[in-house]
Amino acid sequence: MELSPTEVVDLANIPLNSEVTKGLVPAQVEYVKESVVEINEELSCVGQSLRAVAANLSDIKSNIKPGNWRAFLKSGAINCSERFAIDLVSAYTNWLGGSDIDDNMLASLTPRSLALMGSKGVTDKERQKVFEAVGNGERMTEATVRILVKGNKKKANKASQKSESEKIKSLKEKIETYKKVINNLQDENKKLSKLLSNREKIESLV
Repeated sequence: MELSPTEVVDLANIPLNSEVTKGLVPAQVEYVKESVVEINEELSCVGQSLRAVAANLSDIKSNIKPGNWRAFLKSGAINCSERFAIDLVSAYTNWLGGSDIDDNMLASLTPRSLALMGSKGVTDKERQKVFEAVGNGERMTEATVRILVKGNKKKANKASQKSESEKIKSLKEKIETYKKVINNLQDENKKLSKLLSNREKIESLV
């Protein structure tokens, strides 16, 4: 493959560490780098396509009536599921349409994940957490994205349940303590009553 000056610069800038290139001859290293350039270009195209599809779907939705939109989604006219289309429109409407995030970042995320990133209350800072995770090579499942933008509700609920359980346990312990105190007071009361009764008897005999 004959490389243009631009491609040569691209290849030179591709960061392959020693673990990747260990034992490879220069031709193999060059081949890997050429493939990286093509892969990254294709990934950018994937992200660009997702953004374009989202924009076109959003335009259609905004230009027809709700009933027509629902019928359109169910018509089979587009080569994606109804859920896929709805999620892309949601993402585009809530944040993607005004975002300048690199297209290659979008390639690692599903339409459902993109929609989650536009959920109510999610900020740009929280969306940035997702992109940082993508940049670090983390596996981006929808569950992972949900946790990054909304927090781990399951853990929060468990913590809340644990807290309630601890409160109940503490109250039960206090109740048992009070019961013991009451029992002791009752015993003391009986003893005092007995002493008073005996004293009255003695006094009556005098």
